[in-house]
This record gives sequence, C-alpha cells and structure tokens, in this order.
Amino acid sequence: MEINYDSLPKHTSHENEHLQKPGIPGSDLLALLNVADRLTVAYLIFSTALIAVCRHRIKHWEDLLPAHFGLMIIIASLAYARSRGVRILGLISHWYPPFLFLFFFEEVALTVHAIFSGWFDEYLIAADLALFGVHPTVWIEQFSSYWLNEYMQLVYTSYFLLTVGFGAYLWLRGRREEFAVFMASTCTAYYLSYLVFVLFPCESPYHTLRNLQHVDLTGGPFTGFINLIEKHGRVHGGAFPSTHVAGAMTVLFSAYRFARPLGYWLTALVFSICVSTVYGRYHYVVDVFAGILMAALGCWIGNHLTKRE
Repeated sequence: MEINYDSLPKHTSHENEHLQKPGIPGSDLLALLNVADRLTVAYLIFSTALIAVCRHRIKHWEDLLPAHFGLMIIIASLAYARSRGVRILGLISHWYPPFLFLFFFEEVALTVHAIFSGWFDEYLIAADLALFGVHPTVWIEQFSSYWLNEYMQLVYTSYFLLTVGFGAYLWLRGRREEFAVFMASTCTAYYLSYLVFVLFPCESPYHTLRNLQHVDLTGGPFTGFINLIEKHGRVHGGAFPSTHVAGAMTVLFSAYRFARPLGYWLTALVFSICVSTVYGRYHYVVDVFAGILMAALGCWIGNHLTKRE
C-alpha cells in the first residue's frame, strides 16, 4: 500500500517550537546565568553553607540564611527577565554585582570568626616590619597635614565610584563584551577577597597599632565624613587583603587592556588609593600587595571564564 505523505497532518512552525521548548526550570535556567551571575551564586552558595554549618559562631545567622536564598532567587529572576528582553530588569541584571559587594562586605563583620576565633594580625605586622623596618602606618603619620588628610580620605572613598564609572564608560560605548569581562573580573577579585577574610581574619592597624599612633588625622569635610562613617559603620575584620586596592587595581588593569589612554590617567588615582589605605590606618602594606594579587587573579580568571562562555 502506498502512503501519500502530503496528506498527513503537519505541525506548524509555532507548534514545533512549542514541542521543542518544554520550559525553563533546572539546567535551562542555569544556562541563562552569565559569568558574573554564576560567580555571585557560587559565592552565595559558599557563604550560605558556611553560615549554616558554623551558625553557632555567627550572630543573626537566622536572618542571613533567608537573605541569601532570597538573593539567589532574585539573581535567577533577573537572568530570566534579561533573556525575555525586559529592558529595566535586564539592565539591573548586568549592574547589580557592585552593589552586592557592599552587602557582602558588611556581612564580614558577622562571619569573620565562623572558622577561626582569633586574629592573625601578628603575621602581617611581622611582615611589614621585615620589609620596611618600621610600622608603615606609624611612620607615615609624620607627613600628616590638613590638605593631605583631605586628599587621602577623598581618594579612599573613590574606589567604589571608580568601579561603577569604568563600567559605565564601557557600557555607554556599547562595548558589552569588554563590560562582561570587567564585571566578571571584579566579581572574582572581590569574592576571592571575601573568602580570604574568613580563612585569615585580621583586624587592621587601626585596632592593633592604635597605641603607637601619636597624630590624629584631622581635616575638613571629607575627613569628617569618613570619620563619621568609620565611627558608626566600621567593619571589624576584612582587612587582608584590601578590597579597596583589589577593586581599584582591577579597574586599572582593565583600563590598560580596554582603554589604555584612560589607564594612563587613572594610574595616579589608583596609586593614591593604595597609599591612602595605609595612610588612613585601614591596612598594612602587605594588605595592599594582597589586594593587587587579588586583582591580577580576578582579571585572569574573569577573562578565562568569559572566553569559555
């Protein structure tokens, strides 16, 4: 018997599409996450597991756990909205990581002793002394002055705006691939730093060398503003490595790669940020070296991951 294939019912293209796309749970949703999303979710999974396992040593763990699960749901929802072309949510999905850094850093004050109960500053103090023969934060106070204090505190606060500003520079020029590499690099540098905070908790010279400081860093509005923030919102812990340096150096490395003339202009500012972390007694010099290392690793890993993507 001969079959007339032309007489058989055919699916329309719309029906075929419906048959081939069952939905987006599971692995399909994971495929919607970009590199920065996956890095952020990976850090959230790590920190959530840490809080759950070490909850007896973490204050307010019962608030942190649902907050972490909520953030993971939000990231997945933003990724889905991005895939569906929802303009505002899609824009937010590319730009949320820098603002999450602030939450994660503040969280360090609660999780810094999840594994180790003490501080490891003695090793950093010994390293600074071995390298320079003095305590750098104490030695540098001899140069303190009204205007230098103002300048140092101003550049110290600029590191976050530097990250957002360079990201905007790439974004507004339509350089989406470079933006993705930069964001993945920044996420990697910060999340590696947060990991070290827990594995190697340190206080900072502000706490450990306070009795050796003889000069108050007084100044004008910028100094007063920073002193007010530090008085009411200082995070105890999270000194090694310096995330100010890690974030600023990631911008500088990325600028030299994607916009070299801009990198030349940013060099002095980023160098000033590195100095300000020691001048303001926030970090040891070895914290600065570690921050540079985090930035280098972040750029290398971020570039590698986005290439694979």
